[in-house]
Amino acid sequence: MKVLPTSSWLPNYAMSVLAYCWHCWRRRLLAWTATALAVSAVLSLAASAELFLVLSQRSLAQQARSASEFQVFLSDDAQQPQVQALSDKISRLHGVKTVAYRSKAEALSLARRDPTLANLASTTPGNPFPASLVVQLADPSASSQVASAATQDSATDHDVPFSYTPAQGRRLSAFLSTAQAVIIGVAAAALGVASLVGLVLLRSEIRARRAELTVLALVGTPRPVIRLPVLLEAVSLAVAGSLVATVVVIYVGSHLVPGVNSSLPFLQLGRSTDVVGGISLATLASSVAALGACSLLVRLPR
Repeated sequence: MKVLPTSSWLPNYAMSVLAYCWHCWRRRLLAWTATALAVSAVLSLAASAELFLVLSQRSLAQQARSASEFQVFLSDDAQQPQVQALSDKISRLHGVKTVAYRSKAEALSLARRDPTLANLASTTPGNPFPASLVVQLADPSASSQVASAATQDSATDHDVPFSYTPAQGRRLSAFLSTAQAVIIGVAAAALGVASLVGLVLLRSEIRARRAELTVLALVGTPRPVIRLPVLLEAVSLAVAGSLVATVVVIYVGSHLVPGVNSSLPFLQLGRSTDVVGGISLATLASSVAALGACSLLVRLPR
């Protein structure tokens, strides 16, 4: 018995399977188009929301990195042994990475290079900036422990003891955690809605072709071949919806995000070009996986 090489029969077999899939789809193009529009709308809204949420989370993360530097301001009459004792006490606290001493001269030099403090540094006689202990924190919420340890210490400036309050650090940490949870929640909800919409279409197709599928099963057609049109239809919905969502996200990133940055100076989302690609790929991969899984959950006639 002669065995034909794979290269000779595989293309013909693939073309036959695709022709079978097209035969199954062409009678339901209107239903597929309506479902694709619904999936596209859901994925576009979700991807646009994800864009703003990711940019906001990135902005919060930058603030959190800045807030990881917590300064304990020292009184002008603090002696070196007192400062060293306070530094040792803070360095032993949980959540503290490093503790470094910053002199008044170093603080003034940094202020002159800071756009928000340069005017104060140049117009105020003398040096208005105190020496400080610069504490690097693992998380801004750890500032409460540092504040508790330094509040009553004699080396601390009791008028303005810290660069920010522990309550502000806790709120920033909570906002960052909430933003991350919302990003995951929005993505999961969008995939759930898109999957339900796709599942309705796939089940209606199975009902419309029940007699045909029953005959195919009775004559011994492999079940993967019977299921293939359903799987490809689900994947086509995901691809079409993801392409539309990508176009929408590109438009939102190039037009709406700069408008938000210019109209709301206190909310700077930054550039979206390095985020759009990741969101588009994540939308495509997750929608293909979700809708593909839904196609495998649809029961075929036996």
